[in-house]
Amino acid sequence: MSSTNYFDLAYRNYESQNPPAKLDHYLDIIDDRLSSKTPELLDVGCGRGAFLERASHRHPKWRLSGIDTEADGVTATKQRVPEATVITATATELPFTSGTLDVVTAWDVLEHIPDLDSAVAEIERCLRPGGLFCLVVPVYDGVTGPLVRLLDRDPTHVHKRSRDFWIDLIASRFDSLFWHGIHRYLLVGSIYLHRPTRRLRNASAAILISAVRR
Repeated sequence: MSSTNYFDLAYRNYESQNPPAKLDHYLDIIDDRLSSKTPELLDVGCGRGAFLERASHRHPKWRLSGIDTEADGVTATKQRVPEATVITATATELPFTSGTLDVVTAWDVLEHIPDLDSAVAEIERCLRPGGLFCLVVPVYDGVTGPLVRLLDRDPTHVHKRSRDFWIDLIASRFDSLFWHGIHRYLLVGSIYLHRPTRRLRNASAAILISAVRR
């Protein structure tokens, strides 16, 4: 699938599905757990740069990088966030020195990567000890599982897993794991529902996990 086809067909409502409130929630999670005031952050699978742009506006002193396998996304992100370093690369071969990153994010990315173990190991390698890994993935278990499967039209989702699968995967390499659920849905008129939840995290369509490198 070409990059244009991916964004136009599988993610055609990119801007609507990345509203400021959603991106601010991601940044709130990072801010709450971050020890460095001027961190080096890598966004894996940066897409068309919505998160990096929001991060640059909110934290102009942060050192930002992004990678994506799609040329269209890399080009769009470079134009949108010219101060960021954005390159074409894969999560299983990150072009960063070991132990140099303070934060790695992967928002709806890991479910696309066939070799999960290699990707998570690479992220762990690049993070400094105490560095933060934050991710969001869709989950296909619980009461919402059948609905998530029905609505998921993205052929590049190679992992349709339960929340326990993802939690166990991250916990095998990282410490201080925290997670909550996210109720989300693109409504009529390109209105995007995005509601984090701790109380109903076992019945959500997606989960957010944050964890610290050992």
